[in-house]
Amino acid sequence: MIKLVLTDLDNTLIPHKPGEAFHEAKLSDKGLAAIRALVAAGIHFGPVTGRAPASMADTFRNEASAYATGAYANGQLVCIDGEVVRRTWTPAEPLQRVADILDEQPDGFLVFFDMEGDGPNWGVSRKYGVEDEQAQGMLGVTRMLPEVEGPTLKVIIRLQGGEHAAELRDLLRREVPELDYALPSPDATVIDIMPKGCGKGSAVRAMTAELGIGLDEVATFGDADNDVSMLAAVPNSVAVANASVLATSAARWHIGDALEESVAQAMAQIAEATARGRMPAFMHD
Repeated sequence: MIKLVLTDLDNTLIPHKPGEAFHEAKLSDKGLAAIRALVAAGIHFGPVTGRAPASMADTFRNEASAYATGAYANGQLVCIDGEVVRRTWTPAEPLQRVADILDEQPDGFLVFFDMEGDGPNWGVSRKYGVEDEQAQGMLGVTRMLPEVEGPTLKVIIRLQGGEHAAELRDLLRREVPELDYALPSPDATVIDIMPKGCGKGSAVRAMTAELGIGLDEVATFGDADNDVSMLAAVPNSVAVANASVLATSAARWHIGDALEESVAQAMAQIAEATARGRMPAFMHD
């Protein structure tokens, strides 16, 4: 039976409507009811996301049980029942090399986040000055530094547009291979950066070890390339219909589009099936 449900947020559990900013999207009534049903059935639930824990209260409408367990910064910060059980830092030296490469590109700079507080974001670039309005407007960056100050739990590359994101990702994979890079969505204007081998998949394995359960007792839901390691990590992985080609290929099971709230429906089925001591109907060949 399923004992742990983990899901990506944007365009997976939480539909993203055209023109709506990702941070403005909230969990629906149906999604909230499904999470409550999982918890009532004795199943751990948690988001696996690039975001910080501080942003979860608003996203989950102050339902604390919805984010006490979860993996944040794409797996670099892992929590179980409100306690941090793993922190994986991205080292400064390779990040500085990434910043140097970005300064030679027509677009893009590093953005750092305060993962365990609610402080403002800051950027690193010699290309953009502290008063540069273009940089200031990207993700609310309030200061721009010329160099990387130290290791971090969350850093991304911010781009003006996504048309060259894949090319830039591939360039960085060649030039700074000590780090991993992923696009959070097909039309992403950001590139996620993680330490080598540290992603959503490694977070899932850390959580199962902490909870003392098997990978076959976990259900994961995703839609994007940065969900692939999480989907590949467990036998009962699920992709929504709007998923990328890589995410669709990595998942064992497939459900409807995020706009149809398919993940909420699937989670409700998991809760009902677990209460009866069985697997849900959509997880049968």
